[in-house]
Amino acid sequence: MSASMNLALRQNLTLSPRLQQAMSLLQLSSLEFEQALREAAASNPFLEEEPAAPAPPTESYAFERPPSPSAFSASQDALERVPEAPDLREQLRRQLCGSRCSEREHLAAELVIDTLDDDGYLREEVPAAAVEPGLTREDIGQAIELVRSFEPAGVAAGSLVDCLLLQLDADPQPTAAHALARRILQQQLDLLSRRDFRALQQRLDCSEASLHEALRLIRHLDPSPARSGQPSAGDYVTPDVLVREREGGFEVVPNPALRARASLNQGYVQMFRQGRRRGEYPGMAGQLREARWLLRNLQQRQDTILRVARCIVAHQQEFFSRGEIGLQPLLARDVARELECHESTVSRACSHKYMATPQGCFEFSHFFTRELSGPGVSRSAGAVREMIRELVQQEPADAPLSDVELAARLQGLGVPIARRTVTKYRQMLKLPPVEFRRSAQPAP
Repeated sequence: MSASMNLALRQNLTLSPRLQQAMSLLQLSSLEFEQALREAAASNPFLEEEPAAPAPPTESYAFERPPSPSAFSASQDALERVPEAPDLREQLRRQLCGSRCSEREHLAAELVIDTLDDDGYLREEVPAAAVEPGLTREDIGQAIELVRSFEPAGVAAGSLVDCLLLQLDADPQPTAAHALARRILQQQLDLLSRRDFRALQQRLDCSEASLHEALRLIRHLDPSPARSGQPSAGDYVTPDVLVREREGGFEVVPNPALRARASLNQGYVQMFRQGRRRGEYPGMAGQLREARWLLRNLQQRQDTILRVARCIVAHQQEFFSRGEIGLQPLLARDVARELECHESTVSRACSHKYMATPQGCFEFSHFFTRELSGPGVSRSAGAVREMIRELVQQEPADAPLSDVELAARLQGLGVPIARRTVTKYRQMLKLPPVEFRRSAQPAP
C-alpha cells in the first residue's frame, strides 16, 4: 500500500454556535430557561440578571382558586402554607399508641411498621431476633394481625390478593357478594385478569347479577391503600402565556411573572473597552460576544413563543368558547406554514410550553390534533374524543354502549371512525370497557 493525497471539493451545511444556542434555548421549559440564564449570568461578567417585573392583577381563570384574605396573613411565608404530606408509618404509630397493648406487643408492632414498604406491603420477613432477642415469632405474628386491623384497610399484606381480601374483610356489613368476591380473588384470578366473564360465571355457578355485584366490589378495592390516603406530589407548571377574553375574541400576552431578563453590564463593557486600547483583557472579547448572542437569542425565543401561541389561539377560538368539543383540526406544519418558519421550530417552541386560558392551563401541543372528515363534516380528533366522553356519560345505566355501538353512533353523526379507533380514544380518556361500566351499575 502507498500513501496518496487527493484534492476534492465538498459542501457541508453546519450550524453556527449562535444558531445552536438559539435552538437549544427555544426548546427549554420556562424553569429550565430561567436556570440556564442564571448560570450564564453567573459565568459571564458582562451579563447581569434583571428582576422580573411585578405581575399586574389579572382576571381569575377557571383553574385558579384564590384564597380568602382570612385564610392566612400576608406575613406568612408561602412554604409554611404548603400542607405536609402525612406519612404512612406515622399514621400507623398514632393508631398503635391509641390501642390497648402491652409494651412487648407495642415493640413488636413497631418492628412490623418499620418493615413495611412504601406501598404498605409486608414483603420482607420481620427481623425480630436480630433487633430484639426477647421477641418470638408468635409475638411478630400477633403484631402483624394488630397492624392489619389499622387504617388504611389492606396494610401489612404479604401479596396483592391478601391486600384485597383484607379490604373485603374490613367491610362492617358483608353480603353474599363479598363471599363471591373472595372466591374470585382466591380461585379465579386468572379468569378475572383475562376478563373472561362468561367462563367466570360458569365456574362460580352464579347469576349474572351476582357476578356483576361481586365485580363491582373488586373494582372499588385499592391495590395500593398506603398511597391512596396520601396526597400525591403535584406537578406544578407555570404558564408561559396568558389568554384573555376581550371584545371580539381572545388575546395572548406573555406571562409577566416569567419574563426572565438580562442585560449587558455597562460598567464592565466600559472597562473592557478602555483596557482593550491598552492591550489588556485579551480573552474577554469572546465573552462579550457570547453575552450579546445570548441577549439576541433571549428576545428571539420570547418572540417565537408568542407568535406560535397567537397563531394557535387564532385557530382555536371555538375551543376557548365551547371547550374540548370545539377543538379544531390543527397541525404543527399548518402553524409553520402560516408563520413562514420550519416545522421543527414550531415543535421546539411548543415543547414544555403552557398557556393559561379561561378553560384551564394547557400545553401548547394539546391544541394540535388531526382531522377526521366525512361527507360535509370535519372534526378534530380531540373533538371526537369529547363526543365519545359525552356518549358514555349519557348512555343508559343498564345498557352501556360497546365500542362497536359507539362507532356506529359517531358514524351516524357523520364522523368516519373505526371501532379500533374508538377503543384507542376510550382508553386515552381512561374510560373502562363496557363490561366494567355495566358491572359498576346496580344489578337489575
